[in-house]
Amino acid sequence: MTQHRRTAQPEADPSIILPSEEREELRSVIAQFVARHATHEQVRTSTETDPGFSRARWATLNDELEISALAVPEELGGHGFGFGDLGVVLEETGAALLPEPILASAVVGCRALVRADDTDAISGLLGDVIAGRATLAVALDATVALDGDGGVGAEQKIEGVLWGAAADHLVVVATDNGSDVLAVIDLADASRHPREVMDLTRRRADVDLAGAPARVIVGPQRLGEVLAELRRVQSAALAAEHAGIASHLVDATVAYVQQRQQFGRTIGSFQAIKHRLADMLVDRERARAAAMYAMAILDEPDAPDAEIAVAVASSVCADAATRSAYEAIQLHGGIGFTWEHSAHFYLRRVLGDEGAFGGGREARRAVADLVGV
Repeated sequence: MTQHRRTAQPEADPSIILPSEEREELRSVIAQFVARHATHEQVRTSTETDPGFSRARWATLNDELEISALAVPEELGGHGFGFGDLGVVLEETGAALLPEPILASAVVGCRALVRADDTDAISGLLGDVIAGRATLAVALDATVALDGDGGVGAEQKIEGVLWGAAADHLVVVATDNGSDVLAVIDLADASRHPREVMDLTRRRADVDLAGAPARVIVGPQRLGEVLAELRRVQSAALAAEHAGIASHLVDATVAYVQQRQQFGRTIGSFQAIKHRLADMLVDRERARAAAMYAMAILDEPDAPDAEIAVAVASSVCADAATRSAYEAIQLHGGIGFTWEHSAHFYLRRVLGDEGAFGGGREARRAVADLVGV
């Protein structure tokens, strides 16, 4: 992937969300990978394994595509891509419902390590994560207490951690000597209890952290700034995944209605079906534009509209993905409701994301708060 390396961040102008030769080449690379390694059958099979994803596919994602290194600065061993470029990757992996911990480890977790107070102190861990030798889970909305002696205190437990059953480390807010900090916890000896989940492509687990080794990566002086940034990154990345889901569902549904026949003609020729497909298309275009802008604006230092851009993208993309999932199931008819078809996997993903991160309604509330409504 080094042939795509960026040496500068994009300029602050509207062109940052427009397709470029470099980004489309990157999209093509990821799409080819998905076609080879992440068909629906392959994804479904990997969700039934103990970690809930394919370790072989995760290794390939990092060995060949170096996905965890994409948005890490070059001086820290990464490739220096912008978030705008990473958004293209997230669209394609989201469209395929890849169950690997891309969002938590390659995106938010890596960014947390990059923003550490002392990057030299975490260089070994960051190197392992970039190489795919270690994976990170992230729990930004939970807090644990440290014992003041390099570990997590007694009776400290976090419920429903995404990828918690398989991750090697957990990035979490912690209380240390009376102050809130950002810490990374070694999960090697942590007790984990997998949960039954709606979204089979994103496993969750309750994690008992008592006594687990921990180290502070961001102290109280910078915690507010860094935590706000990580939440924006997480929300924008999720929006990009949702835009990819909406895009895939439009294509898959159009292909189906052009083949399915009723009363001697394809059902796609019926005006009522065309209207619904047109609504799905509008949702897709709105979602892609909003998501790409939100990801690209993260590359702009101190951009005044970053928070509102991310909140808008979260709302638009969550709603688009949810509506598209319901429409895809209905327009596929009886087969769309069956276990064998992929449509319900997409609905499970968007509903699971709503439970884990909040859905369009919560994002619209955030938009209203930001504009003072």
